[in-house]
Amino acid sequence: MIRLLLSCATLLSLSVTDASPLRLITYNVLYGFNHGKAGETGPKWLAAQKPDIVALQELNGFTQTTLEQTARQWHHNHAVILKEKGFPVGLTANSEIHIMEKRLDGMWHGYLHCQVRGIHFFVVHLSPSQHAFRMKEANLLSAKIKPLLAAGEPVIVLGDFNCHSPLDQGWLSARPADEEPNDPEAAKRRAANADPHAAVMAQFLKLGLVDLVHAKQPTTELERGTFATRLLPDYQTDEQRKDNTWRIDFILASPSLANHCISARIPREKEADLISDHYPVEAVIGDLKNEPKRK
Repeated sequence: MIRLLLSCATLLSLSVTDASPLRLITYNVLYGFNHGKAGETGPKWLAAQKPDIVALQELNGFTQTTLEQTARQWHHNHAVILKEKGFPVGLTANSEIHIMEKRLDGMWHGYLHCQVRGIHFFVVHLSPSQHAFRMKEANLLSAKIKPLLAAGEPVIVLGDFNCHSPLDQGWLSARPADEEPNDPEAAKRRAANADPHAAVMAQFLKLGLVDLVHAKQPTTELERGTFATRLLPDYQTDEQRKDNTWRIDFILASPSLANHCISARIPREKEADLISDHYPVEAVIGDLKNEPKRK
C-alpha cells in the first residue's frame, strides 16, 4: 500500500479560499483516450469545457510526466497519477493538488485521495467484474470518508464505480429482463458481478453523499446512462441502445457542496463517441465559502 498523509497543521491551511465556481469532470478514457486513437480529440474536448478539476480513469500507458504534459493541453499545470502500470486513475487541476493518500492495497485499481482548494477528492475505479470485491472497496472507502464528513469536511467522490445506484432502481427494474447466457462460464461471471439491490452505491449514499447528476437531471436523462457510447459496435443505433445503457459513473458530494451545486450533467457531444466507451460526467459547484477547518 502506498500512503501519503499531511499533518493536521498543513490541513488547517487548506481551507476553501477560492469562492469562484468549480467545474468538475470525471472521465473513464478507455485505455488512454481510446487506446491512443483520441489522443488529440480527448484533450481538445476537455480544453473546450474549461474545467477546474479533471478526474480520469484508465490512464493506461501514461506516466506522471506524460500526464503532466497532456494536462497542459486543457490548461492544467497540476497533475497526479496513482501508478504507471495497469489501469491508473489520475487527477489534474488548474490549482495546487495536495496528495493525501495513494492506495493500491485492497483495491482493484486503487484510489487517489487529494485536496484541491480545500476540498477532499477521492478518485475511484472500482472492480468491473466482482460484486463482492466492489463491496470491500466501498467499505474501505466509506471508512476513510465517514470521519471527514463527521468533521464537516467538504468531500467529493468521483469516477467509475462500475455499479448501479439504488436511486435508479425504479427505471432499471422496469426494463425487460436480460436473457440468461447459455454458456455456464458466462452465467457464473454474470452471477459474480450481480448487484440486484445496488448495495455498493448504497454504501456511499448512506454516508450522506449526494449524487449530483441525479439531483439535477430528469429520469429520462438518467436512463441514457454513462455507458456505453456509440463507439462500441453493439451500441451504435438507437434500437441497440434502447434499455441497454447504464449509469455507472458518478460525482458524489458532501451535503454542503451539493447545496451549492449549480448544474450537473452527462455530456454527450459527438466527440464523446470517439473518445471512450464511457460518457464523461460534469458538475459545477458555486458559492464556495472560506470556512476554517475544524481540527
